[in-house]
Amino acid sequence: MKRPFRSCLAKQFEKFVYSKSASQRWSQSYEENLHFFDNYCADLFPNASALTEEMLEWCNERPTENGNSCRYRITVMSNFVKYAREKGWTEIAAPKVPSTKPCTYVPHAFTKDELIQFFQVCDKHATDAFNNQGSIFNRLNKLELPVYFRFLLSTGMRTNEARWMKRSDVDWVEGVININQSKGNSQHRVALHASTLKLLKRYDEQMAKVMPNRTYFFPDKDDHFHRPAWAEYHFRNIWKEVSKEPARPYDLRSHYAVLNITRWKELGFEIHDKLLYLSRTMGHRHVSSTYGYFNLSPALADKLKSLTEESFNNLLPKLHDYEQEK
Repeated sequence: MKRPFRSCLAKQFEKFVYSKSASQRWSQSYEENLHFFDNYCADLFPNASALTEEMLEWCNERPTENGNSCRYRITVMSNFVKYAREKGWTEIAAPKVPSTKPCTYVPHAFTKDELIQFFQVCDKHATDAFNNQGSIFNRLNKLELPVYFRFLLSTGMRTNEARWMKRSDVDWVEGVININQSKGNSQHRVALHASTLKLLKRYDEQMAKVMPNRTYFFPDKDDHFHRPAWAEYHFRNIWKEVSKEPARPYDLRSHYAVLNITRWKELGFEIHDKLLYLSRTMGHRHVSSTYGYFNLSPALADKLKSLTEESFNNLLPKLHDYEQEK
């Protein structure tokens, strides 16, 4: 069932969402942030009848925000206010979206030993929580967490793609994931390794006993997709037992890309085909986005530079360009 809006702006939000969806300019992240604002208005302005300047204080950058988090959070509200002005619903100016800030974070380069230890701790983390309190939350986590993180590592999918994935998106016969909800409107397919397909089948069989006929592949207790904090919270608790170096669940995606790139032995004409395949698998709109991962693979970057010295610097984007793919 579609989640309803609660505030006095509910009908306007519905028309806005319908318009953007019809023009294929809607995404799940927009949906989530619009609901956050809607809940804010419903809770703090229950008697309001229209949009006010005071409501839009929600768009102000918060002390706890860093990088581009404020930009990601308020973009949907800026677009809504512009839409509302066009419809004659308000004369309030749209909140200004902050400029993109260069990302200084460098994805963690996982070692083989770190990954082995991570998944050992992950399995124990999920099992111990269930043994201590066999609630539905811990029962789901026991099944989901070990598979979810292995799934990210094996496929290179974005964390939101994995969270939003539905069971119907899996082609069990062909061993392919049809990614229908992604960054923006980027739809693509991911072919599964035989071992990953086998793992997913075992997981699916066990999940059917806990939540028959579920919609989402990694559901919460209400058969909705998990919020970002779910994976981040558990990853943080697991990772702190492995290393003191900073790392995020999204770094498993960069590891997938770098691992594929560093396995390429020849850099002749085949490199274009390999890059194109990797780009499509990872859901990049442009192959140029995939080039960003060469910055994380120094050995291959040096080899590529020696072969294409003249155009090398123009070929590779800066690391923050890669980060924007998130």
